[in-house]
Amino acid sequence: MLSKVKHSDPIYSILVRISIILFILFTGWLLYDHFINRPPEMRYYLSGNTAFKDKRYDTSLENYFKAFSYDQSDVYIIEGIARSYMELNDYENSLKYFDLAIKTDEEFAPAYANLGVLYDRKKDYINAIKYYDTALRLDKELSEGMHWIDRLLYDVREKPPTIMDRLKYLNDQMLLPENKRMLSIDYINEEQINYEK
Repeated sequence: MLSKVKHSDPIYSILVRISIILFILFTGWLLYDHFINRPPEMRYYLSGNTAFKDKRYDTSLENYFKAFSYDQSDVYIIEGIARSYMELNDYENSLKYFDLAIKTDEEFAPAYANLGVLYDRKKDYINAIKYYDTALRLDKELSEGMHWIDRLLYDVREKPPTIMDRLKYLNDQMLLPENKRMLSIDYINEEQINYEK
């Protein structure tokens, strides 16, 4: 009896229609705002991130540069360029953009962490130690390493060594006589990833 009253009540059907229309309008506005109304630099930056996660570094670099053409002061875009160059083994350009990221924001710890990774890959361990140490001083969370959500996104099944682990290892090796140091171990170096924040 009560359900018949609800369905025959004209106000009830008007309220249901208004609710459905409002839901559709709100959902449409959210989709428009999220996908269509997004600034172009953000679209290119996010496309760069997607390409980077897929290990398509040429494409990520191209998208980061498109984003950079709209906003030369965004440290995340600049660091994306530097990380892409690093993965393409273009260390000279990578250094140039890491330096620009640090000049843009001297407190941006991931730039220092990734600069440490870059010097580590170049076997310049003194500078690697220096930049790992600076990154950890600026952001203690970097010592925890890759967050489980990032590991899921990057499909990293084993927890990679953190920059804290690598810094400790390098410092321990530097205490040994030079002929006993083992600073570069290929399988450990390959596990060292760069940091995105």
